[in-house]
Amino acid sequence: MWDKECVKNLIQLYCTICQCNDNRFIEKLQHRSNNKSAQFTDKELITAFLWGKEMGFLTRKAIYNFIKDYHLADFPRLPSYQAFCRRLNRLTFAIAALAEIWMEEKLRKTESGQSYVLDSCPVIVSSGPRANRAKTAREICNLTRNSTRNLWYHGVKLHVFALLRPGELPIPCAVQVSEASCCDLWAAKQIVFDCDPVRDGTLYADRAYIDADWKDTLKTQANIDLVTPRKKRKYDTLRSEDAASTFISGLRQPIEIYFNWLNVRTAIQNASHVRSISGLLFHIFASLAFAAYCQLFYY
Repeated sequence: MWDKECVKNLIQLYCTICQCNDNRFIEKLQHRSNNKSAQFTDKELITAFLWGKEMGFLTRKAIYNFIKDYHLADFPRLPSYQAFCRRLNRLTFAIAALAEIWMEEKLRKTESGQSYVLDSCPVIVSSGPRANRAKTAREICNLTRNSTRNLWYHGVKLHVFALLRPGELPIPCAVQVSEASCCDLWAAKQIVFDCDPVRDGTLYADRAYIDADWKDTLKTQANIDLVTPRKKRKYDTLRSEDAASTFISGLRQPIEIYFNWLNVRTAIQNASHVRSISGLLFHIFASLAFAAYCQLFYY
């Protein structure tokens, strides 16, 4: 038996998805007409998957078995596991739209801030000796080395602009998925060119984003001051405990906390179970959608 709070949260999740009337989401659903009606609707499918995430299950198999064992009364038309996975992959862009809508709604409910942060994290499909032979989702994945982990991996990279909030998790303003080997600076420039995610404030980033021309462009076009740690030059006696660099690293700490929280709750950085490009994209966007939902109601 589930307590009243648990049942309330499940109903809240389902109602939130059903009440999303944004065309970006509605147009991406697979069963929208009377001729394509399904006994188990797309909205029920998304609800079941995200509810499994909320209960702490990280894989599709674990989520499916949990719903089948404990929530079959709530989802009596639950399809087979094969149909469950197949239909989830087809809803990749619907759940991506849902993540975007929930992020925007959270930003609207948050007091306008003046500080932003920028960073990226790896999404690893294969690592170690197997990375050279990996064939999964080669359309967007490739091989690169993660210097922080000292690890070669086959996968993609997730780039995030986020709004800083004092004492709370930052809220993503813009997200992009690129090849693992894509330069962080190039990806950031592309995001700014595509959607202009930040304006009128300060953007904190690490040394990978040092670029004088881009800094001038941000200041001129968006009134953004780009702040990065000082880059060590040849023959420079810069120490590791340089005060300015330490201060800026401290201001960037919330994005690292966000990535760690996101990985703990969704295992977004571990995509070793993925076998197709649609499965990989669903894994990423479903994780972001779940994180956006959690921030919208709980953080």
